[in-house]
Amino acid sequence: MKNLSILKLSGMFLFIATACNKEYITNGYLAPLGLPDSVSSVYGDTIRLQLPSEYDDKVSIELNVNHPGQQVDKDHSLLQLVKEAVEIDRKSNQVTIYTDKLYPTNAFSEEFQNQIPSYYPVVLTANSSTGLKPITKTLKVAIAPSKIYIKNVENKTAVLLPFGLYSEKNKSFDLAIEGLADPTKLNYSFASDYGNQDANISLNNNQLLVSDAAGDKDKKKEFIYTLRTNARKNGYLVATRDMKLTILPDPSFFYGIYYEQYDLKVIYNRFVIALGNAFTSDAPIFNPEKYRGTFKIKEILKDNASFTDKDALFSINTQTGVISLKKNGSLDAGEYKLKIETTANNGLTASTDFTLLMSPQ
Repeated sequence: MKNLSILKLSGMFLFIATACNKEYITNGYLAPLGLPDSVSSVYGDTIRLQLPSEYDDKVSIELNVNHPGQQVDKDHSLLQLVKEAVEIDRKSNQVTIYTDKLYPTNAFSEEFQNQIPSYYPVVLTANSSTGLKPITKTLKVAIAPSKIYIKNVENKTAVLLPFGLYSEKNKSFDLAIEGLADPTKLNYSFASDYGNQDANISLNNNQLLVSDAAGDKDKKKEFIYTLRTNARKNGYLVATRDMKLTILPDPSFFYGIYYEQYDLKVIYNRFVIALGNAFTSDAPIFNPEKYRGTFKIKEILKDNASFTDKDALFSINTQTGVISLKKNGSLDAGEYKLKIETTANNGLTASTDFTLLMSPQ
């Protein structure tokens, strides 16, 4: 009898354990939604969150927000906006948030005199048709403004650094937004309290236009415009970026280092090497990069006198501008100055010097 009681008790524990695993019951409630308390993203990104795998077709997900009636634009209340931006896929049990259908949090629109909350209070409720009690989770979604970038321009620096030439007609730059497929539906403007923009710099949809009259009136000096470009959607700031637009009389061409974030050039065009040793330079800096063309050694001077490189010891990579010197036993000690010339792909030419001082060992 005692053994039978133990057997019944063991069977009961086994049934309860099995039922808990199979029916995912916790005190009569559905399993928790398993979502974080908050998520942060950037406008244009897509957020994907996973719901519990135990949620089957007997579980439905209801979407709501706190303050649902707040009007955010002419077509949407806060709830309508969130419902368009949040997709619940029950096949994959995934919640997807398309941030480009929302606005950055804390953004204010003068057009609608409305401020987006500091986070979107997305309320998800899981309901079961089997009688289990529902589970509710409030997900705080914060979205920061995105960054504007320029197509075909280096965008790694905090401040954008586009270049143009005085001789180039109809200068323009195409603006885009990280993570946004179509940036043309936004309104672009310059911040009026920042930089030194003038009437010769303008925005047309997502294009930055530079007139032929921009920059130095004599077109002889390098000129820099400091600009802050903003992109808005229904009056809400969704993307921004500072930039330094440089207009040059000729392409900038030198051997050295260019610190883009500081607009600082460091020239490294003179090296001392042991006589007879081989040497390979770094590639030169060439701005605007889009005009980079071909390179050649136009002339070599030894101690300021013409030098004929009859053994073809000096060479240059015509595509990269890297200078090479072969190991040799025929050169004499002295200063060898190479005149390097580049022909840009727009037909302009530029030149610079590169010097090797060869000293006896």
